[in-house]
Amino acid sequence: MTATVRLATAYAVIDATLRGYAEYRNFRNGLMARADYSCWVESRFDELAELGLDRDKQNLSTRFPVDDHAFVTNALELLAEDGLVPGSDYPVDAFDALAERVAKGWDHAGRTTFIFPEEARLMFALSHQVRPRNPVFLGSYYGYWAIWALPAVAAAGGRVTLVDIDEGVMSLAERNIAALGYSDLVDFVVADASEYARTLRDVDLCVLDAEGPLDAPDPDLRDKAIYYPHTRATSHALPPGALLVAHNVLLDNPTGNRYFAGRIADNKAQFAKWAAHLGEFYDVHRVIPTSEGVGVYRRNGLPCEG
Repeated sequence: MTATVRLATAYAVIDATLRGYAEYRNFRNGLMARADYSCWVESRFDELAELGLDRDKQNLSTRFPVDDHAFVTNALELLAEDGLVPGSDYPVDAFDALAERVAKGWDHAGRTTFIFPEEARLMFALSHQVRPRNPVFLGSYYGYWAIWALPAVAAAGGRVTLVDIDEGVMSLAERNIAALGYSDLVDFVVADASEYARTLRDVDLCVLDAEGPLDAPDPDLRDKAIYYPHTRATSHALPPGALLVAHNVLLDNPTGNRYFAGRIADNKAQFAKWAAHLGEFYDVHRVIPTSEGVGVYRRNGLPCEG
């Protein structure tokens, strides 16, 4: 096996490290059952750890779709059945062209994104369907998930707002988005998302991928529990029918392995207040079982104080 791989995205690290194993190749080609591949991963923990894959990255590989396009098409069909999007088509060639440009030109500057390929494709396809004119990304990091929505926003004549509390990642997002030719339709905001959200109005798509410090004194601000205060502050700005899309909504365990059982239990505890808010102010809920899990929610008509 090769030495530790250090690449720009979590997916690139995982894929480059595992592709030398026949078991991984067979799984990705649909020749090995997901549960069997998951058992193989668990049996190779020490070996894979020596190659630089922690338990998180090892187990995330067991959630990879066999076919990203088929996976996203199926996801759109489910969202269409729920009334969350009009249909299930998207311009595949345009996505492939953008993916090639991003792969060649995106500067990660030593940072790592956990947006996986099917999640990038899903954001592109979902945005194509809803054509948002005033989307906002809370916890936008260095803009890697947002870039996939920008062609649809441009086609709709809209404008995107990226919000992150870290000036360094926002500066990196601005450089990358400018290099791809979309900076004229993006506002880059360095601010606390909950505070800034109270100034928002008429948001037709809110994308949430924030993460609080693990040692935050307030438990509502730790890790993904921060989704609750961010959503509570933003819901007033979403009119009825607007969509909330959230990353890291990992609540299913298709492999049945112990690792994800633990993560799901942690997520459910962190999301308790957020889930209650969603239950009150969002009338349709759909979780797409991507590598990290993506939740899609539709705003109902109840007034909500920002």
